[in-house]
Amino acid sequence: ISLKGFKSFPDRTRLEFTPGVSVVVGPNGSGKSNITDAVLWAMGEQSPLAVRGQSMQDVIFGGGKGVQARSAAEVELVLDNADGAVDLPLGEISILRRLDRSGEGEYRLNGARCRLVDILEVLSDTGLGKESHSVVSQGRVEAIVTSKPRDRRLLIEEAAGLGKHRKRRRRAQLKLERTQDNLDRALDIEREA
Repeated sequence: ISLKGFKSFPDRTRLEFTPGVSVVVGPNGSGKSNITDAVLWAMGEQSPLAVRGQSMQDVIFGGGKGVQARSAAEVELVLDNADGAVDLPLGEISILRRLDRSGEGEYRLNGARCRLVDILEVLSDTGLGKESHSVVSQGRVEAIVTSKPRDRRLLIEEAAGLGKHRKRRRRAQLKLERTQDNLDRALDIEREA
């Protein structure tokens, strides 16, 4: 992960997570939770509250002692795809999100501009994603443990990777409904003619 101008990381900061268990350790206020927020944000999180802010501009470094505020926040995630888990002919997949103070933002997939839906589609094949519960933010563990059985079941299904299939099924159902509406209209026009 590479962060620049994101919350408590004014300058470019690169963190490398190798296979196995990675742990981020540090004193209170050192930015550990900001790393989790950065991962969620880069994966397409749209709620400022989910990244502990009031507005999305709150993710942009606001300045500090002797350090000027930054004009934009940028987070890049680079995923190892050597095993071909994602159906892209690339050994690494780069996902970048950028936001400036005016509210202009962009997503990039391997350097090319793309839409949020493209990022979510790629992430759904990795087992990652803002809704896959592969990243658990501060305070969410208690909410998970105390959740209702139905909510816990949905969370487990999402973590198991079933959510992407449910979303694809829903999109296919909506497409079928639109097609049926178009067919009904065409038959009405045919009858009138």
